[in-house]
Amino acid sequence: MKEQKEMEAMLDATVDDHVPTGTPDVLESPHVTEGPGKIANAPVPSVFRDDRGSIDRLRVGGKRINLLYSISGVMRSGYLHPETKYGYVVSGELEVWVLTNQGTDKKVYKSQQTFVIPPYTPHILHFLDDSVVAEWWDQAGDTQCWYYHPYRRIVDIQNSLLSTSTGQHHFLVPQTDFERQQQEKTGASSSGLLWMATGLAIGMVLGGYVVRTTSRP
Repeated sequence: MKEQKEMEAMLDATVDDHVPTGTPDVLESPHVTEGPGKIANAPVPSVFRDDRGSIDRLRVGGKRINLLYSISGVMRSGYLHPETKYGYVVSGELEVWVLTNQGTDKKVYKSQQTFVIPPYTPHILHFLDDSVVAEWWDQAGDTQCWYYHPYRRIVDIQNSLLSTSTGQHHFLVPQTDFERQQQEKTGASSSGLLWMATGLAIGMVLGGYVVRTTSRP
């Protein structure tokens, strides 16, 4: 009984915090700190795998899209983002925790249902079944995230009960090949411009020569 109460206390997200959620003012909360940086810090495209499941990190049409596979019981996130986050449950079932000014709101979503998390809103994804979920952000480029520690603590505790794996990234396109391709594209573009400029210069010289020779008496 004592251990159960201690666990319930650790999984309690209630804190004495009156900073309004859903606005940039939430960043002033003592419970919010810089997260792991831009999501772009993770290699894209890639797959991250551990005992909890996997995260396929993709970029489609300039937007970052993650495909999450999570086993039952796993929690993810504990973050907040400066833009709207969208989710679609491909299969399975999950409970989405969202921090409101009245406390934590929890709602269950099942297969083929969508959910929306407003900007600057701390949230948790709690997978109630083995599930596949797509998530993306209302922004063309990369997004940023901050930790909301009362939630992040819960995520870390819950996941520690399920897995101790550190996981590993698997590149869908080897990073060295990707960088080489980008350099080749840049080099080809620069080379093309150089040849174009050279061609114009030669054309102007030859054109001037022709004009001079034909204009002689």
